[in-house]
Amino acid sequence: METSPRSLIRPASGNDLDAILEIEQKCFSGPLAYSKRQLVYLILHANNASFVESCEGVIRGFIIATYPQRSLTGHIETIDVDPTYTKLGIGLKLLTFAEEDMRKRGKRWSQLEVSEGNKAALELYKKAGYTPKKQIKRYYKYEHQGTRDAMRMVKTL
Repeated sequence: METSPRSLIRPASGNDLDAILEIEQKCFSGPLAYSKRQLVYLILHANNASFVESCEGVIRGFIIATYPQRSLTGHIETIDVDPTYTKLGIGLKLLTFAEEDMRKRGKRWSQLEVSEGNKAALELYKKAGYTPKKQIKRYYKYEHQGTRDAMRMVKTL
């Protein structure tokens, strides 16, 4: 899917792992970040779809959506945009692309959890049509932007 003359969203591959890990570590520090082992599993082995956004060969963001078996709900596992490239609409483009993949797979809803302290992500999801459904106390093992609480958000596809 072309998003601008130089921007492309495509399925992630094993060749993208180092760039994805680098972005993950820029977005989340220390124990908050997925490890390389976790990312390898999510991208190459889990029942999911992973996509990267790139421009002129530089990966600027990625999204991983999981698909629980026998469920009509897809789950946004994680979405990251390299901080160098925020405010360019990359996150929304990745989210929209993953939602279209969910529709193609017969999913009727998209669900995600987001730190209540992550104001930018909360705004992105609201802009994309997600509705807060449930506050989950102490969802995270470590603090995410000042809190361990998360908000579960859902969108009808």
